Amino acid sequence: MKTSEEELLIEAIILFEEKASEMINLLAEKFQLDLSRHNPFSKLLLRQNNLWKGNLNEEWIYWFHGDACDFENIKTKQYIHVKINRASNYGAIDNFYLFKFIRTSDSLRNVSEIINSESMFNEILSNLEKNKIVVNIDKWPLQTRVLNKTTFIT
Repeated sequence: MKTSEEELLIEAIILFEEKASEMINLLAEKFQLDLSRHNPFSKLLLRQNNLWKGNLNEEWIYWFHGDACDFENIKTKQYIHVKINRASNYGAIDNFYLFKFIRTSDSLRNVSEIINSESMFNEILSNLEKNKIVVNIDKWPLQTRVLNKTTFIT
């Protein structure tokens, strides 16, 4: 049985996955990227062409670093960190950045009021992992943790 805090975190993870996919699709559309290709972001990762950062549109900026692309809303400061090397699993969970997404998302204000510390967030996320609601879909030592849509019912 899930606690209300776990339900709230699942809600936030679902919203994160949706927003991450939306942002990646906007990026793909802007730069005519074929997301089905191996390494579809290669032309954006090069520092020489200055495409590694910039305005995505009038609302969002983006920048690539390491194995991720970060997006920030210019007005609301909503922040989204999206792993780009996880075989199209753009909703891969990174504790620090998922917590930051929750804290910067107006639509998740109710979640951040209840899950109001990083330690509480980490404990709840750990419980979701123990109950296999969040799972690692990668081979050790890599971690690509995602919501296990086959084991939970919201």
